[in-house]
Amino acid sequence: MPKLVVFSGAGLSAESGLETFRDADGLWAKYDPMDVCNYQNWEQNFDLVHHFYNERRKELAKVQPNAMHRYLAKIEHKWRDRIEVIHLTQNVDDLLERAGATNIVHLHGKLTELVCPKCGYIETIGYIAFDKSPCPKCGNPKVKPQIVFFYEQAPEYERLHKIFGELEKEDCVLVVGTSGRVVNISSIITFVENFGIEIGLKILNNLEASESIDESLFDKIFYTKASEAIVEIDRILREFWKL
Repeated sequence: MPKLVVFSGAGLSAESGLETFRDADGLWAKYDPMDVCNYQNWEQNFDLVHHFYNERRKELAKVQPNAMHRYLAKIEHKWRDRIEVIHLTQNVDDLLERAGATNIVHLHGKLTELVCPKCGYIETIGYIAFDKSPCPKCGNPKVKPQIVFFYEQAPEYERLHKIFGELEKEDCVLVVGTSGRVVNISSIITFVENFGIEIGLKILNNLEASESIDESLFDKIFYTKASEAIVEIDRILREFWKL
């Protein structure tokens, strides 16, 4: 069955009202990521770290999936007998899930969860503030947001590379809302293509060009809000797969 791999970043959720991290006025302009997202010192900064992510959960509770979230969820279900849709998202929000998407790989963790670094227990906390209670399984007092911090291993990256390594010329990659600075999507595409993998269709949708993304790798490029690109992206996908 042909695959549509949707690789998404913060720009996908920006239209819902979530603050991005790396834009000029984003969260990293207000907080030092080495204080609130650093695996080497998060325990020393325990209160600040949890304050930061409590605020992110409060923000997430106030927003809704946008048109692109809903479109991606819609085609996953509408075309499920013809196309396998795989979401590889760098986003830690749950807006794809709330839109109805199901086949989702969260590369950098989930904001609505906590993890115990001692025993590995994962607890769903939803949108409420963490009250600094210990791990309910082992009693460890230092429970961590289920977010991949800097200097921490990202276990889902192996899955990311496996999925790209299995693509074929009947498949499509849709890149939405990422600068390419955290996960270098251009390098991943180049790597698999250098090994003889031919990806049938590659679409890029960002607000603007990024020096970290090689435009020449893509067949179609849309520099606009994701919601404004839906109609044309849908037309291209239907034409590619003759749907």
